[in-house]
Amino acid sequence: MAVNFALSAAKAHARSTARDTRVALKQAAASWRATHREQRENDLRQMGVVIPLSEWLGHNNGPDILESLLFKQWRWTRVREEAFAPPNAETGARWARMAEKLGLSYVEYRLELLERGRHPTEEDAARIRAARPSA
Repeated sequence: MAVNFALSAAKAHARSTARDTRVALKQAAASWRATHREQRENDLRQMGVVIPLSEWLGHNNGPDILESLLFKQWRWTRVREEAFAPPNAETGARWARMAEKLGLSYVEYRLELLERGRHPTEEDAARIRAARPSA
């Protein structure tokens, strides 16, 4: 099978020039939009409209969602579930068995693992049991 390299080179050249044309058109459109926007803003300023418009335009002045107590409670619940979830079921079962052997709850064991970055020892378990509130 003979390949005509002159024809394929011509096709590649045609594609690249077409691509350059598209890029040039996109750049021209972007510059036109920018200048047209400046013209519109200048027209609005002449009419007495204040530019830039207030960031509060359309805001109902209600509480910020990040300051809402319900949002904070929901987020803490989600974060706590993610923090105390084991990587997989086998690891979770192993940690539960180790916690039971040390006399700790799974939550106490996992909290110690999260805080210290290591599995609790007998001394750690004794300290945790001693710090429990008495009934």
